[in-house]
Amino acid sequence: MKWGCVVLALCLLLTLTGCQTEPAESDPASRPDTPTADTNEALQNFSLAYSHEDTLNPYAAKTEVNLNLTGLLYDSLAVSDRAFAHRLSLASVVDTPDATHLVATLREGAVFSDGSAVTAADVVTSFKRAKASANYAPLLENMTAATANEKARQISFTLASPDVNALGCLTFPVIKASTLTEEAGKAPVGGGVYRYELTDTGARLVANSHSGSKPHYAVVGLRHLPDSSTLYYALSSGDIAYYFDDLDRGELPQVAGANTPVEMNALLFLGVNSTRGKLQDATVRQALSALLDRPAIVNTVYAGRGVASVQPFHPHWQPMAQLSQPSVARDLDAAVKLLEQAGCTAGTGGKRLALELIYCVDKADRGGVAELIRTQLEGAGVTATAVPLDKKTYLERLRKGEYDLYIGEIRLTQDMSLRPLLAGGKASYGVQRWGASANAYAAYLRGETTLEGFLQQFGADMPYIPLCWRSGFAAYDRRLTAVTPVGYDPYYGLADWQ
Repeated sequence: MKWGCVVLALCLLLTLTGCQTEPAESDPASRPDTPTADTNEALQNFSLAYSHEDTLNPYAAKTEVNLNLTGLLYDSLAVSDRAFAHRLSLASVVDTPDATHLVATLREGAVFSDGSAVTAADVVTSFKRAKASANYAPLLENMTAATANEKARQISFTLASPDVNALGCLTFPVIKASTLTEEAGKAPVGGGVYRYELTDTGARLVANSHSGSKPHYAVVGLRHLPDSSTLYYALSSGDIAYYFDDLDRGELPQVAGANTPVEMNALLFLGVNSTRGKLQDATVRQALSALLDRPAIVNTVYAGRGVASVQPFHPHWQPMAQLSQPSVARDLDAAVKLLEQAGCTAGTGGKRLALELIYCVDKADRGGVAELIRTQLEGAGVTATAVPLDKKTYLERLRKGEYDLYIGEIRLTQDMSLRPLLAGGKASYGVQRWGASANAYAAYLRGETTLEGFLQQFGADMPYIPLCWRSGFAAYDRRLTAVTPVGYDPYYGLADWQ
C-alpha cells in the first residue's frame, strides 16, 4: 500500500501466553515543529484531493489520494500513533493465549457510521479482503486465518510464526461487510471520524456522529485531483487546503503555503552481496558501514528531510527511543582498522578492495546518493564504481547476484517486519537467509532475546547497511493549525486541525 493502508512498498528502487496488550499513545523524542498559521483569518472551506474514477474501498483503491483518505473513513482494531507504536481502537483488549494466536475483543459500543454495531463477522470479512488485497497483503503476510466468536464479540487470529509485534497487524481497516463495493466514486460503510457522501454538487466527507469525535471541520470537500503532480497548483489556488507527498520519486518538493516534513518508516539502505568475495566477511561489511557519512546523505541529497541511522528500525519507534542510539558519524579510523584486519588495504600486504555499486535511475535521488557513497568509500582506499541502470536491468542483476553493492529502499509495515529482508523475502538480495542476523531476529520475534540483543547482533553481522529513514512532505494552507500528519496516516489527528 501506501500510507493510508500501511503497506510494505518494496522499493529496491524497489524502488521489506496469556497477557493483555493495551499500549498508550506516545510521541518520539523529537519532532519538527509544525508551522503556525495566520490566525487573523479562519479557513472557511476545507477540501482534500481524491479521485472519483477510483473506489474508496481500501482493499481495491489504486490511487494514492484515495488510499490516504481511508484513515478518515474506517476504523481498525488498533491504530498507529506518532511514534509508530499502537493503541487499541475498535478492540478493547487483545490477548495472546499462546505464541501464535491473538484474540481481540470488540469494545462495547463499537458502531459504524450508520449506527449499526461492528460485529466479529465484519472484522473477519475485512481481514479476508485485506489479506487478498495488494494494498494490505504484506501487512498480513504472517497472519494465516481469522475466526469469529459472535457471542463473546471476539476474533481469533492465527500467526504463521511468533511475532512480538503482531499487534501492528491489526491496523487493517474494518468495513461493514454487507456494504462492500468496488465501484468508482463509492465507499463501503466504515467507522472513521468521517463518512463519505455523494451529493448533487459533488463528493464530500461528513462528520460521523457515531464516532465519538467532533472534528473542527464538520464537512470536508473532495476535489478530483488524482495526479499528484497537480496538488501543488491546487493548493496554491486554494482548491485544496492540504496535500501529502511521500517523495517516492526522489524529487525535492515544491512549496506552497506552510509545510512540514512527515516521518515515514521508509529505510534507504546499502545492499551488500554477502555471497561475493571479501563481502562474505562481516568485518568488511562493518568497515563499509563505518566509512559512510550518513548525515551528509540526509543533508545533501534530501535537504535534511530524513533521519540518519545505522539501525534496522526507525530510531523514533517507541521501543527504539528507549534505547541508547549508536553514533551515525563517519568513523574513518575504525573502518581502516577493520579493513586492515580483513586484509583489504594495500599498505598491509592486502589487496585494495574494489566494488561495483549499482542503482536504479528511475528515482531522481539515487544518483546523488551513489556519488556520495562512492566518494566516501574512496576516501578510505576502497575503489567504488557507481553504475546507473534502468529498472529492468537493475532488478535482473539483483536477481542474478551480479553486483557487489546496491542502493535499495523498503517501507516497513506496521508490525515492523524485517522478514522481507532477513527471512528470504522479496527484498533479501544478498542477505544470507539463515545468517546470524536472521537467526537473532527470529529469536527476538519469539521473545527469546531482547530488541537490544537483536540490534547488537545486527551491528556485528551488518547483512545490509542502513543509511537513513526518508521523510515525506505535507503542505497546507497557512491558516491551518495543529497539523499532525504521520507516515502511516497523512491525515492523522485531522479532527483537531483548525
